[in-house]
Amino acid sequence: MGNYKSSTKAIYSLILVLVWILFSSAQAQQIWRTCVKVIDGDTIVLDGNEKVRLIGIDTPETKDPRKPVQYYGREAYEFTKRLVEGKKVRLIYDLNKKDKYGRTLAYVYLENGTFLNAEVVKQGYGLAYRYFLFKYFNEFKQYEREAQANEIGLWSDGRGEEPQAARENDSDIVYITRTGQKYHKEGCGSLRRSKIPIFLYEACKRRYAPCSNCDPLECE
Repeated sequence: MGNYKSSTKAIYSLILVLVWILFSSAQAQQIWRTCVKVIDGDTIVLDGNEKVRLIGIDTPETKDPRKPVQYYGREAYEFTKRLVEGKKVRLIYDLNKKDKYGRTLAYVYLENGTFLNAEVVKQGYGLAYRYFLFKYFNEFKQYEREAQANEIGLWSDGRGEEPQAARENDSDIVYITRTGQKYHKEGCGSLRRSKIPIFLYEACKRRYAPCSNCDPLECE
């Protein structure tokens, strides 16, 4: 009888621990932060001076000292600023939480449910990012096509950048690591610590070399 009571108590304790873990996880997903500044159409700053790069989108440059302000860059900046500056947001992450510049990579949601990353592309203020795969890759490409078809935002007078046909049709995916200079096939032992999907053409463009161990597809 004593053993039964001990077992029952242990089970109840385990259940309580699991409930607490799930509750804590849910709470972590709902942490709201304030956007204190917008840097450009795809980069914002949160309280605590945390820079956040919106995953999956690319807006015209306005802040790169090496480049002039690009067409529709100011409009993209104003759009993002109008939507998010001074407002509460929560972040959802993808495979990688930081980029090489130390910025947080995230999907950004407002309290009213607006998905900021998607909205920028939907309204024609940015392009779907094509260099790396991400969770909403196909959806963002579709939003871009719809914005172009409807001639809104940077597509309104035909000056928007057309995605290269080769990029649209390229389906060869390889993997790189956070610090390495080679690209790999799925399952390569070199991908144990980090694994970033990338299109083969982009890996070649960035001068990554094929891994000699897993023998991935070669650059043409």
